[in-house]
Amino acid sequence: MNIYVPEYYASFRCIASRCGHTCCAGWEIDIDGESLARYDRLPGEFGERVRRCVSREGTPRFILDEGERCPLLTGDNLCELILHEGEDALCQICRDHPRFRNYFSARVEMGLGLACEEAARLILSWPRPLRLIRLEGSVAESMTEDERYLFGLRDQWLSSISEEGPRARLLETLIYRHLPDALYDGRLEERIDFIRRAYAEIADGWTDGDLPALIERARAFSDRVEYDDEVLEDWIDGGGP
Repeated sequence: MNIYVPEYYASFRCIASRCGHTCCAGWEIDIDGESLARYDRLPGEFGERVRRCVSREGTPRFILDEGERCPLLTGDNLCELILHEGEDALCQICRDHPRFRNYFSARVEMGLGLACEEAARLILSWPRPLRLIRLEGSVAESMTEDERYLFGLRDQWLSSISEEGPRARLLETLIYRHLPDALYDGRLEERIDFIRRAYAEIADGWTDGDLPALIERARAFSDRVEYDDEVLEDWIDGGGP
């Protein structure tokens, strides 16, 4: 299986305590089985504290505090699991964020979500148009008819973008992230309309040159819409603002 990523993908690094909107607060943090087994084996007082922070009712998850922060998040927004055990100790959802994946019959495309302010900064300040590079794999690909049509439509749309700079990068990443979902539900026109409305919601009224403002607009929209399945479905169904 070939895996493709945008050219900027490998440049992403979490900025940890320098982040103004930590991803370790406000969202449920589910724990995969492999990670849970590792936490059950952690020795000493720290291991006991980690286990007290885990709810095992239904899907295992960390018990957020009253401020909806992960209980292992320090006051300066550092992860105690990383501090004690290294990044390998993170559960799958924490290792993945802000990455997303789109699956096709013979390839996987990965990207970075705009809800992360550092990912948004990297994407919106990238100096070149979206270009995919192969991260893994070297097998020949055979596409379905629907995939060939979708890739052709995507290439045509991307090549027709007349904007330059951050606005272009914004539209490119919305197309890249959301257009493939039409293969799963057949709602191509609805997905196209959603991308256009999402772009307008973020970019309209933005003052050229004020990149931090656009980063925050993109981050806030992604956090509110792209990472909430119910809200996203409402937008795709024609709802939204």
